[in-house]
Amino acid sequence: MLYKLFFFFSAAVVSFLITFPLVRMLRFFCLTQSVRKEGPASHQGKTGTPTMGGIGFVLVMIALPLIFISFEFDHSYLALAALVAAFSLIGLLDDLLKIFKQQNLGLTFWQKILLQTFTGGMFAFYLIKLGYHLTVGPALSWLGLADPVLFWAFAVFLIVGGANATNLSDGLNGLLAGSGTIALLAFAVLANRLGMADAVTFCLVAAGALVVFLFFNFPKAKVFMGDVGSLSVGAALAGIALIMHQELALAVIGGLFVLEALSVIIQVTSYKLFKKRVFRMAPLHHHFEMLGFTELQVVLGAWLVALALGLIGNML
Repeated sequence: MLYKLFFFFSAAVVSFLITFPLVRMLRFFCLTQSVRKEGPASHQGKTGTPTMGGIGFVLVMIALPLIFISFEFDHSYLALAALVAAFSLIGLLDDLLKIFKQQNLGLTFWQKILLQTFTGGMFAFYLIKLGYHLTVGPALSWLGLADPVLFWAFAVFLIVGGANATNLSDGLNGLLAGSGTIALLAFAVLANRLGMADAVTFCLVAAGALVVFLFFNFPKAKVFMGDVGSLSVGAALAGIALIMHQELALAVIGGLFVLEALSVIIQVTSYKLFKKRVFRMAPLHHHFEMLGFTELQVVLGAWLVALALGLIGNML
């Protein structure tokens, strides 16, 4: 495992070398993000911050595994790189539309879901073609997920749900970059325990690429990762969990993102049915801000939760 840290640091260096000039380019071309008016008042000062900074670490997530992993023996990682690339393109389109419209509205909800479902569905179909549905764990097999149709639906749900959960979590400086890095490292440790060398490599490369973004985004944001980055992180986590057959571990290791997504679902459902809000503001990180916690306190707290969940996920 120790020698594989080379992959982590290599990815970190390359990610920095790409993102540093990228941030300057985004600022030069005024590719900036509009902050939601419905968000906390303290966030309005972030309007005008360059966005799409996630392009840097996404390129590394896609490119370096192509170098470090031998696809002659396992094409699933090639499919995983394609999945991350596809979700990054969906996010890029959304970001560009937001910039063009000069508001925090890009693709519509259904446009996003349809594009993500199609992309996730292609990845799931390829895993089925490789026979992944036949080797699911006992719990999922008992639930009938050895059936290719059910496995396809389950895989798509994980990918689309995971990508949107990380997207919702990207609302505070460093929150997703830090907690996403922790989740990827937790999967790297889990993969090492299971003897899955290629999974270790992918997770370490992805974690190394992502952690560097904190230099540009925390504690004060010089750039936002944008949907191009946030959607890719969730797709990468869900994709590697499916390849490793650690789908249930994803719910624990990525539990922070699950909570963020659930807070939005609960808030919307409660308001539509009862005209009452459960949280002061959703997603969950904004609820804690409205309770009086500073952005830094919420982010550091989220990292601690992500670390605890990563440890628990490795002990199950």
